[in-house]
Parts: sequence; structure tokens; C-alpha cells
Amino acid sequence: MQRPALEIRVLPFTGTDAAVAQALREELTALGFVVNVLKPAAVPAGAYEPRRRQYRAEVLLDRVRVAPGEHVLGVTELDLYVEELNFVFGLADPHGRAAIIALPRLRLGADAPVFRARMTKEAVHELGHTLGLAHCPDRACVMAFSNMLADTDRKGVWFCRRCRAKLGWG
Repeated sequence: MQRPALEIRVLPFTGTDAAVAQALREELTALGFVVNVLKPAAVPAGAYEPRRRQYRAEVLLDRVRVAPGEHVLGVTELDLYVEELNFVFGLADPHGRAAIIALPRLRLGADAPVFRARMTKEAVHELGHTLGLAHCPDRACVMAFSNMLADTDRKGVWFCRRCRAKLGWG
């Protein structure tokens, strides 16, 4: 079965450069997604954790509203974390179609093409979670877990054969 045209709505949070949201739209469109960039959303009150000097990923993810049949990807320039980890590159709702990616750590030591590739990989990874995929043991698959930038740099931008089969995309 061929992959259906999946519509993605990109939701930049306040402070995210419009050019970055546009670059993400271009990259996801090149991969075959239908992408619309929404108007920026405000960062929710209570998201900042002063003790850690980071933002709680799940609070921002809760702000990503999804209508039936939609997939929405939030994008932020804020450093995000979840309780179990020092930071996250992104987070997806395990029961829904919403996800978010955090850009600051993806920029570390990166020129523009490397940053753009990292951003795209993490976006596709989180979108994979919204499609029901778990982490993949294939380190070249976009669904491989990234604990550090080297993991993100190593993996590809697309799903491996096994993950495509799970999606019914052959």
C-alpha cells in the first residue's frame, strides 16, 4: 500500500523564527507530507521550571490542540524536559496526534544544513509516534531513540522497512 498524503499542521510557539517554521514546512513537504503552518501560539503559563531553567515539555504539548483527523507538530525555541530525562528533543502524545520538537539543542555545533537535517529527523520521529510507532532498534531508522546529537546525526530521515510495514506503507 502506498503512503497516504498525510496533512501536518505546524504550530510554532512564540519566539520561533518564521523562517524556521517555513524551512520545516519545506522539508516535510519534500518528504510527501501536506503541510500548513499555523499562527504562533503563546507559551503556556506554568511551563517554565526555574529550578531547572527549562520548560516542561508536557505543558507545551497540552497546548497543541488537535481536531479529529489532524496531526499537529509544535515547534519551539525553548529547552524542554520531562521528569525522567535531562532534556528532550521532542515529545509526542502517546494517545493522540500531537507532538512537539525543541530546537535549541539541535542547533549545538551545527551549521544551517546540519541543523535543518536534525530538525527534520526529530519532526518525522515525533510524527511517527503520532502514527502509533514506538522506538525502533534499527539505529538508521528515524524512529531510533536519540539520547544525544550523535544519535540524531546517525539516523536517517525516514522510516525503515519494518516501521513502514507497521504503518501499512509497504
